[in-house]
Amino acid sequence: MNKNKYIHSVLPSSKPKKYPKQSPLIDKLNLQKELQKRGLKIELKESLKGGFISQVYSAVLDGQEVVIKHTEGAFPFDPTELYLDKKSHKVDVQVLKNLQNNQEVRVPKLLYDFPDITTSIMENLYSKGFSLMQEDIFKNRFSIKAAKNVGRSLAHLILESRKWKEFPYIVQNAQMSIYERGLELRLSYPNSQKEYSTLEKEYLTNNEYFSWPDCHPKNVFVNEKGEVAFIDFGYSQWADQRFMFPSHLAHIVLYALAGYIKKDSARKYLMRCINSFKEIEPVDEKIFCHYLAMEVFHRANGKWVQGIETKKQKLSLIKFGMTVFDDKIISIKNLLKLF
Repeated sequence: MNKNKYIHSVLPSSKPKKYPKQSPLIDKLNLQKELQKRGLKIELKESLKGGFISQVYSAVLDGQEVVIKHTEGAFPFDPTELYLDKKSHKVDVQVLKNLQNNQEVRVPKLLYDFPDITTSIMENLYSKGFSLMQEDIFKNRFSIKAAKNVGRSLAHLILESRKWKEFPYIVQNAQMSIYERGLELRLSYPNSQKEYSTLEKEYLTNNEYFSWPDCHPKNVFVNEKGEVAFIDFGYSQWADQRFMFPSHLAHIVLYALAGYIKKDSARKYLMRCINSFKEIEPVDEKIFCHYLAMEVFHRANGKWVQGIETKKQKLSLIKFGMTVFDDKIISIKNLLKLF
């Protein structure tokens, strides 16, 4: 583990941490001035929220609607949490570049990249009629129209990325990722760890190819036609690609159990998504079920995900995860019966 970025459980969380000095560009006006100094006729507009380490704004560049993404190191509000490095910008941009001309996997067009200030300028998908899947879920307009295209696009991303050489600047490696994502699973089985260690071995030994673990609804754009586009690849890594697909679907299960998606719609979405994925890439159903349940465990208390707040919601997610492992659910058919 990188001791400069990660806090070991055996060290006191009260120990003072030394973080890099924050850039003035975290302020929207300063960022706009910096981009204008570089010769761009640009005006930053509203915040589009972004992730935990990035500020994302709508903007107008030469009369065209665009998106500005500035990445900064995020100082943890939780003293036991890890520091998220702004170098993820390089990974995000590299994936976007690799997919710019891909006909099967849509990502925003990359217009400018300024690596020295970790800032990119991209196509504004909102202006093209897209919306984030997670926003649709919370606005009660979740649609299963995109299911087939999501499954197909993720399968094509897996195939395409097998041609890529490993990036030399990965921020979060496979060991870091599975350690974080498996925490809640480890806590649920404190006297065994067999459930976690089995998945950890799979995740770390099947590390020949690229994996995008953050393909949840917050990073998936959809439109009324069911077309899809993917964003935010900064914490991609070389690890087990089989985690990507169940990672996405775990969030559909999660929001169905939490009451944001009708369970019948969620089941239909899963089946359409799975069937279209299988047309391109096979699915190991046992590892699929267990990776999906691990991700549900990971989000069960609302970590890094919106909308999981009540005791009822949390208990339903924990019950789902435990049922998968305790009842040895290893088929998609039986998994779908749990919600």
